[in-house]
Amino acid sequence: MSAPFDSAAPTYDADFTHTPLARALRDIVWERLAALFPAGARVLELACGTGEDARHLASRGLRVLASDQSEAMLAVAREKCAGLPVEFVQLDVRDWRLEIGDGGVFDGVFSNFGGLNVLPKHQSLMTHLSRLVRPGGHLAFVLMGRWCAWEILWHLAHLDLSTALRRLNREGAMARVGGSAMRVYYPTTAALRRAAEPHFRLTRVRPLGLFLPPSYLEPLARRRFFPFRLLAFLDRRIGYPPWGDHTLYEFRRNSN
Repeated sequence: MSAPFDSAAPTYDADFTHTPLARALRDIVWERLAALFPAGARVLELACGTGEDARHLASRGLRVLASDQSEAMLAVAREKCAGLPVEFVQLDVRDWRLEIGDGGVFDGVFSNFGGLNVLPKHQSLMTHLSRLVRPGGHLAFVLMGRWCAWEILWHLAHLDLSTALRRLNREGAMARVGGSAMRVYYPTTAALRRAAEPHFRLTRVRPLGLFLPPSYLEPLARRRFFPFRLLAFLDRRIGYPPWGDHTLYEFRRNSN
């Protein structure tokens, strides 16, 4: 059975990765990854997509095990990361057991741009990762959060109340990915903090796309008079409140 992102893989980089909007937001994430993961660190990436982040981390001297549910995405990622210290494994974060042993074999785990939004709850994932991440290691997860100021205001202005408030549904919402539909969930910061305990401590919460629009409004960001540079500057400089399209959550592994 093909994964939802298989059909999106051939055009994903052109449609998202290489757009000015995605590059601006990814640069912010990369700055934080540089602070969390020094050269030589071993990192597990969940939902790696086409390998853009894996390639960046490996080029900085990290050792990366990159995983994704979609074999088509992994095929693109393998080609992109050829010659770099990146290994790949096909893995579905909704139902997985990574057979690499216990004992803190990773310095950290990373997932970008909503790859973990397919999970209705995150406690089981956090418990499993606690056996893979060394004490003092880090998690860096970029998820779509419960509140997105752009989405609410945009759809209210277009009299679309259901879309404006779709993230508030605790049962999640349906999203189109390529030619498939899948359910995504929008966790709160409090829920993620509880899920991480007692193994990880939440250390930082930062919005992404607080001023820049969501990716599905990327054509708006390309319009001639859209103040892209100003909004990108504000997104880089202002890290509160967490009402962006995505939110970067950082956790630190406890010593117990």
